[in-house]
Amino acid sequence: MNFLKLQIDKIAIHQIFARGDDRKEISPVKGTELIRFDEVAMNDFKRRIIDALGNASSAVRMKIAEQGKDKTPHCINKLLGCDDNSFINTTYEIAKNLTTAQSRKGMSGGILVVFSANYNPEKLPLIGIIKADIHSGYEKFQDKKTGLISLNHVEEILLTPSTRLYKSAGFFFRADSKKTEDLNDQWVVEISDYQIDKSDGKAAAQYFYRAFLGCEYPETSARTTKRYFELTSDFINNMDIEEEERNELHNALFSDLKTKKSQRVDPLKFAEDFMSIEDVDDFRNYLEDSDFSVESFIKNTEHITSKLKNRRVKFSKDIRITAPSEIFEEFITIETIAGDKEKDGYEPTWTKILIKDRIMKQQ
Repeated sequence: MNFLKLQIDKIAIHQIFARGDDRKEISPVKGTELIRFDEVAMNDFKRRIIDALGNASSAVRMKIAEQGKDKTPHCINKLLGCDDNSFINTTYEIAKNLTTAQSRKGMSGGILVVFSANYNPEKLPLIGIIKADIHSGYEKFQDKKTGLISLNHVEEILLTPSTRLYKSAGFFFRADSKKTEDLNDQWVVEISDYQIDKSDGKAAAQYFYRAFLGCEYPETSARTTKRYFELTSDFINNMDIEEEERNELHNALFSDLKTKKSQRVDPLKFAEDFMSIEDVDDFRNYLEDSDFSVESFIKNTEHITSKLKNRRVKFSKDIRITAPSEIFEEFITIETIAGDKEKDGYEPTWTKILIKDRIMKQQ
C-alpha cells in the first residue's frame, strides 16, 4: 500500500498465550493503558509499519469475508473515532478473537499490538494489527566512564527487524468509501506474513488471515493475473528497444508467471529487475493509466495457462515460431541486424534467429 504522512494516534497492547496440553484457551492479559512512545521509539515503530505494509513490502491485498458483529472486521469498524477506554476494550475483544483463532496446540503466544492512525494528506483512518512473538536477546551497554562495551541479557524482546517474528495487517479507510453493509466498501485490507510467499500460493498461517482477521484472497486473482500479463506484454511490445532485449523481457515475464516459485507478483519489482530506470517510470505510469494497481498481488494463472505454455513469435510475412516457453528461453536467441540495402537506399531491419537444435522434420 502506498501511504504517506503516517501519524499514529493510539496504541494498545495485549498479551496472548499458547494453548496448553489440554488445548483449552487461556484468556489474554489485557493492557489497561495506551502505549506512549517517545519520538525515537515512535519513528522506529512507524518505520516497521511501512516495512511491513508499504509498497516495498510483501503485503498482499485481501478482501473482508467475515462481517459478523463478533468478528474482527466489525471490531475494526468500531475503533473509528472512539475514546481511549473504548479503544482498549475493543482491541481486547480483538485479542480474544486471536486467542480463539489459534486453535492448534503449539501455536505461539506473544503480544497483539493494535494501533489507530491516519495516512496521506487526506488524513484517512488506518487501523493496524501486529501479532509479535516474544524472544530473548541482548542489548548493547557501554560504560560512560570506561568506554567498555558489554551485553545485557533481555528476557523479552518484541518487534525486532526480523520479519519472522511478526505478522501484520492494515485496514486502510478508502478515499472513495461508501456506507454500505459490505465493509469492503469502506476498507482496503493489506496483510503481511513471512509465510505468505510459500510455493503453494496460500499463506501457511491461514488462522491469521482467515480465522482471526476474517479475510480471504480476492476471487478476481485469476483475472488480475491475466490482465497484468496482457498489459505487460503490450507494454514490452511497444517499447523502443532492440528485439533481443524485447525477447529477454518476454522470457522474464513468462518465467515470473510460470516457473517462479513465489506466488506473489510485484509489478514494480519485475520492472526494476529487468528494465531501465526510465522504463520503470513509464511502466508504472502505463499501469496506472490503465487503471491497474502497481501493488503486489497473488498469482493465479488459471486464465492464461495456454498462453504461458508456448511462446509465439510472428513476423510480417506470416512466418511464425512456436515453442514451449521454457524451451524458447533456453534454445532460441533473437537478434536484430541490419538488412541488405535496397536499390532506393532503404536499409531494412532483419531478425537473426539462432535455434540451438537440429531440424527433425520438414513439410
